[in-house]
Amino acid sequence: MKTEAELFFKLFEGGTHGFGLIDKTKATGYDYKHIPPSFEHYLAHLEGRLSLGIVPINRKGLTKFGVLDIDDHKKGGIKKDFDFNKLLKKIKFLKLPLTVCKSKSGGAHCYLLLDAFYKAIDVRHILKKMSYALGYERGSVEIFPKQDKLLPAESGSFINLPYKGGNSRVVLDFAGTELNAAEGLSYASKRVTNESNWSKFKVLDWDKSTGRNDRTMCATAFLKKHYDDWQDRVVEYNKIFNEPPIEDKELFQTVIKSNDKKDYFDEELEEAPPTELIDYDISDYRRLDIKEPKFITERLFKERSINFVFGEKGKGKTEVCLGFANAMVRGLPFLKYKNPIANPVLYADGEMDPFDIIERDNPYLETFGIPPKNFLKILNWHFQKDQKIPDIREKTGQDLILQRLQIQEKQTGKKPFLILDNLRSLSNYIENDSDSWRPIGLWLRDLRGLGYSSLVVDHTGKSSELGMRGTSSKSDWANICMQVIPEVEKGSRLMKMKIHFDKARGLKPDETEDFVAQYDFQGTWQIGQSIKEKEDAEYKEKIKVMLQQKVVPSQKEMAKELLISAGKVNKIIKEIKS
Repeated sequence: MKTEAELFFKLFEGGTHGFGLIDKTKATGYDYKHIPPSFEHYLAHLEGRLSLGIVPINRKGLTKFGVLDIDDHKKGGIKKDFDFNKLLKKIKFLKLPLTVCKSKSGGAHCYLLLDAFYKAIDVRHILKKMSYALGYERGSVEIFPKQDKLLPAESGSFINLPYKGGNSRVVLDFAGTELNAAEGLSYASKRVTNESNWSKFKVLDWDKSTGRNDRTMCATAFLKKHYDDWQDRVVEYNKIFNEPPIEDKELFQTVIKSNDKKDYFDEELEEAPPTELIDYDISDYRRLDIKEPKFITERLFKERSINFVFGEKGKGKTEVCLGFANAMVRGLPFLKYKNPIANPVLYADGEMDPFDIIERDNPYLETFGIPPKNFLKILNWHFQKDQKIPDIREKTGQDLILQRLQIQEKQTGKKPFLILDNLRSLSNYIENDSDSWRPIGLWLRDLRGLGYSSLVVDHTGKSSELGMRGTSSKSDWANICMQVIPEVEKGSRLMKMKIHFDKARGLKPDETEDFVAQYDFQGTWQIGQSIKEKEDAEYKEKIKVMLQQKVVPSQKEMAKELLISAGKVNKIIKEIKS
């Protein structure tokens, strides 16, 4: 039993601030202990010496497992046998990473067993999605952890664990077989999942309605997005989930045929609005664990930030971004900015030819060598299914990119910096429509909340002086908006561009002055002179020579010879004398 207890302890690890014990001598029916649960408590539970209840959430608001507590067999005060086979069939059909156990009351505990501690609020969110997908209405299922975060005075709600005495509250496999403690815990351990796997179920937006037809319509939208044989799966879904099933003719006419023409729910599916708001007295607010974001790139890109680089088509935006990326992943300076340490980058490209990336990366490779493994990852449209990257306006596309970020984070141990090149090729948002942009903005904000920074590549409008193309609300979300303005110099092999800050939240005025960047296409970037600065320097040298002549020409004569205004001559002379 000790071997089983070790695995049991690992699978159902919870908060260390306390635990519950079933105690029928108490008026409440349980006793709460304000001490950490030990290995001995888990062992005693399996041996039947006590009935252990674990609080899934810890003081940091993290959890290693979540539970759907389903007791719909007691509806209307009439208790009947729980239909486990039906539940198992639904879970198997949807491929939900849930492990089903019998509960103390005769219902079902569906465990989401995790490989590490995750934010309880995120786990609760995904469990709500899974609950709706299984056909349960709001409030009909208890979700553990019951809290998103524990307040200082809160102990949290505990849930009774399976296998009391080693033979009760057992795990069921998909065949409905009741597994003993050794079998069940081994089976459960193989169903432990990670965030990159379970986060994909965020797309299960089936909570719009509870009606049979509407729910099936929503399910069909999900199945169509994920399976080529979606029509067959809709038929199967109808048989498993609907009582009674929708008739074949009606199913084809009202559901399959409608979805065959268009994507159902073309409008952005939104979460239910919050039912309460949370505020803090400023003194309490200061005591919250809020850390000042550090700079990834000093005096430019911060942790947890949203940034834009924009400019005319084909005038250097991508080149600048690749320059930033290559410097960032190696911890090297770029132009006038330092990267204190190497930071991973996920570069999502929606339009470049695959070889174009190799060609542009070659100079950096030859000059600086290979970056650390998994630090620079390229997500190019060409290598995706049907050569398409899912629209970042849609949750499917958003979740897939988040998944790649999370995988890269685990590989490198650091939060990757996301570069989206470019907004037009990666989304189907309607320009000059703030509502169309909003789903992308909310997603970038959510990424920021998860600790990720982003750099979005965008184009200017008809006039570059008017800033980014489309709705001005885009810049409302941003920390940095950096414009790339080409500097055309005849005969030069260098790419030159002026860097102008349209917005620079959190930077000092002297850090946002315009400057010229130049690139030699050999992996070297430098601060250069603008054409105007270069011309002014030449004018200054010529006027210096004129001022040293025996007979100094008048300012009007100088202006005429240099083909500039007398006022400009006067200004240059003052600079020389000063």
